[in-house]
Order: sequence, then C-alpha cells, then structure tokens
Amino acid sequence: MRKIDLEKKSREIQRLISRYTKESFVCFFADFIRHNPERSKDGFSHKLKSKLKDSLYLIMLRLSSEEEGVENLTYTKENDVILQKVADILLEIVSFYLSENYVDDYFNIENDRQKLLIHEMAFKDYFQNGVLSYREQEVNKVIRLFRPYQDKIEERLNISLKTLIELCNHSEIFYREKSIKSKSFILDKGFDKLARESANGMLESEEFNEKLFQLSEHTQTSFLNFFEKPHDCLIFTKKDYYYFFEKKEVDIYCDLFSIDIEGVYNNLFYSHPNPLEEKPIIKINNNEYLNIYQKQLPTALYNLLYRTLTQTNKEKEQLNHRRGKVVLENHVLEVFKNFFKASRHLKIFKNYYINDNVEEKDILIVENRVAYIIECKSSRYREPRRNTKQAFQRIKSDFEECIQKGYEQCFQVEQEILSNDEIIIKCENIKEVMSTSEINEIFSIVVTSERFASIQADLGLLLKKNNKDVYPWSVSVDDLEVFISSLKIEFNNPIRKFSEFLEYRELLNERLVATDELDVCAMYLKNQRTFKELCESEDIIFTDPLLQGYFDKLYFSKKLKLKTLNL
Repeated sequence: MRKIDLEKKSREIQRLISRYTKESFVCFFADFIRHNPERSKDGFSHKLKSKLKDSLYLIMLRLSSEEEGVENLTYTKENDVILQKVADILLEIVSFYLSENYVDDYFNIENDRQKLLIHEMAFKDYFQNGVLSYREQEVNKVIRLFRPYQDKIEERLNISLKTLIELCNHSEIFYREKSIKSKSFILDKGFDKLARESANGMLESEEFNEKLFQLSEHTQTSFLNFFEKPHDCLIFTKKDYYYFFEKKEVDIYCDLFSIDIEGVYNNLFYSHPNPLEEKPIIKINNNEYLNIYQKQLPTALYNLLYRTLTQTNKEKEQLNHRRGKVVLENHVLEVFKNFFKASRHLKIFKNYYINDNVEEKDILIVENRVAYIIECKSSRYREPRRNTKQAFQRIKSDFEECIQKGYEQCFQVEQEILSNDEIIIKCENIKEVMSTSEINEIFSIVVTSERFASIQADLGLLLKKNNKDVYPWSVSVDDLEVFISSLKIEFNNPIRKFSEFLEYRELLNERLVATDELDVCAMYLKNQRTFKELCESEDIIFTDPLLQGYFDKLYFSKKLKLKTLNL
C-alpha cells in the first residue's frame, strides 16, 4: 500500500467537518453513538468500522479546530455525502497504521508474518472494537476496588464515593426518563399509522406534514421537538440534578467529568489518547452539558479514583496488590460459588498449596469428579505501538506476564493430579489428602481482569504449551460472569453444559478469529450441536460480532440480572 501523510489526511477530515458548528457536530455524534443501533445502517454509518471509536475521534478532531463553522449538522442527503467522504479518509488512515509494516520481507519470513498478524489484531482490538460489558459490572468494579478508601477519596476529591456513584447512576436514569418523554409521539396510534404509511412509500412529504398536523397538539410538538433535537435526551443542566444532590456535589461532578466545548485541544491523530475516555461529558455552554458516552462514566470514575489513590509508589503498589490478589480472586470465587451452590459434591480451595509445591495457587474446585484449576491474573494490557517489531514485543510481554504465567501455574497443579495417586492440599489451617481417583476430568481456566481480545480468544497465537497438553480456557472476569449467569438461565443442567463447553472450546484454538470471547460463548448457547460440529471440524472459524446481541436480549428482558453491590 502506498505511503500516506497522516497529518495531511487528518487535516483533510478536519477541513471537511469544520464547516459545521461545534455544538451541532458534537450533538449529532453524541446522538449517533447512543442511538445508531436504532437508525439506518446505510450511508456514512455503513462505512464506519467502529462507530464508537471513530465518532469519539471525529468529535475531538472537530474540537481541535479553531474554525467556528456556520452550518448545522443534521441528517440530510447532502451531509451524508460529506460524512461518507470523511469515513473513506478515516478508513485510509486506520488501514495505513497497519499497512505501513507490510513490506516484502514480511511475506518472505513466516515468523514475521505471524508477528504482523498479531500486531494487526491487537491494534484493531484496542482502537476499533468496543467492549461488551454492562453498567452494573462497571460500577461494581469501582465498588470492589475502592470501597476501603472512602475516607481518603472524600478527603482528596471533596466528594464521597457514594455520591459519585449515585451521580453516575442518576445520569443514566435521567437520560432514560427524558428519552421516553421525548418519544411520547410514538404512543399515538394515529402517528403510528402515519409513520408506517410513510415508511412504505405511501405518502409524499407534503402529505405526511398535512396529516401530521391533524393529530393532537401534544403529538405534533413531541415529534417536531424530537426531529429537530434528537440529542436532547442527552443534554442536562446542573439544575436538573439539584433536586437530588447538593449544588457543591453537582459542581464537582461536572468539573471532574466534563471538557469545555470552547477548550483548546490538539487531538489530530487517530491513535492519540482521547480526552473523552476520561471525561465523557461536554460542557456546551454555561448552562447545558452533553453526555457523549454515558456508558464510559463508571470507567472514567474508576480511572479517576485509581489516579487519585496512587500518588506515591507505595500507594500504587498497595492498590495493585489489592486489585489482583484480593478483588479479582474474590470476584472469581464469588462467580463460581454462586454457579456451583446447588451441587451436592463440591470442594473449593482458595490460596492453596499442593503437595510440596512452594508456590501458592489461586482456586481449585472439585465438583462431582471434575477438577477446575483456576488462576486469576490482573496484569496490564498496554496500548499497542504502531511499529510491528516494538508492538509485538509489548504484546508478547503483557501476554506472558498474564495468560502464559496463569497457564503455567495451572499446568503445575494438573501435573500433580495426573502424576500422583493422591494429592495433599493445604490452605489456611486446612490440610486435606485427596485421592486422584476421585477426579475423572481436569479443566484449566485463566481468568483475567483485562480483556486481551483476539490473542486471548485464540491461544494458539501466543501461548507456549507443554508437550501435548491441551489449551486452557482464558476469559476476562466480566465475560465469565455473563456466560456463567447465562448458562444458569438457559439450562436445567448448567454445570454439565459448562464442562461440555470447555471440552469443545479447547479445540477451537489455532483456527479461531474472534475479537471477543462472548461471541464464542453465544455460539454455544445459541446452538450446541452446530458449535460442536464447528469445534470438531478443521475449518477456520470466524465469529459473528452480532452474536453478542444474545446477551443483550437476556439483559434487557431482565433475565440476565447483574446486581449492583452495596457500598
């Protein structure tokens, strides 16, 4: 692929979008981020590879321009043509970030081709793919880690942890109430009939308007307000919150999580850190604030509190230890205890030692003659660099520190079980001698706090296995929680189904292309027979990202219940 000037291409996009006022542009894309699944997939929307990441980049690129802009950005055919040009250039930029490493030498050296493939996957996973997790999970991450530090948080931020969480939750509640109200015209049967006739091409524009004004004044006003400001449900004022919170608390919240639309920014390149990741609200004027990315609020709160409580190396070391050794392990144990609680034949060991092995292991569960060896890892997963050689070393290092190490610890326990007639398990003040004849099957599971996406889904890319050992199952704790909960919802025998999934899941490594483990889990839940056939085949398997809708359906129907923890 030919070389391109990234700065020139970025400024070309900036020139195209700077014709629009900053306010209309950020409001348009805030609405697009939140509501694009409900809208048409044609036009520029079809061309954006990551509707979230691309939109956040375009918003900051527009705010980084000094141009005022004179046009209002709304949904029109003319504006769609312009945005399609923007999407085309954006695709060039993202493609070039990777293609600049494609030189002839890479195609001649097999090992380098593998590195390039892994780099490409990691880059796309990090910059383009959104993460499926639910609001309750993100809030619970905050509660689990920072609950013991409430006094210090209030001392340093001048606001309590409880209030910060309540403000984030209230933001979503306020949006939903306002959204329902803004769409009240849908409840008018006359409008419903009118909309269907229009969608079926039975009405011209003038005839639609004429019949619209025959409906009630409330329906007319509601529809016209929504048509002119579809983003209105994402806007709030401080006064909207004063009924529920103190003025001082609302002021601090807005300062902590918003950027000013008139601020000075320099976000020119796609791979630059985006301020909206840490502050997902834009201050439109002295009175109004716009929620750009509400789902990010709990994550932004988590990152804020982490920075606030790690002002010294000692504080950072203590918090990181708690994050991995206490929070992650307890969360994983909680998930499995809840899953196996109905079992009559269950033994659970946490922070245990096996035989003469001097290294402490995390969790061992023996349920009905099946052993689940579980290691929990909270190591970092850093942003991949652009240069393949440098990027691969970083990706490989993070993988080895986390998933590889977890596998090796699982393997040690597995070998003790396979090589001995009995094993001695010690944890706390307990010492138990167990006959290995009680164990018919063994599964190794590496649970991570971070998602490693493609390289975690197909462990054949980076994992170094011992001899002819089988692959473990590696999964993020959020995905584990969702899948385990879904098994209990969908099956009368979830434990047997879980073992069945693990048995077949191992066969997909070395030939799986997936960005999210929940895509694979949904394949199994949707059709076990087809899943098994794919696992036993020799085909390369590409997962459908739309499969994650399986979990959304369970979640929004309130079958998948993820409760927020008490503070």
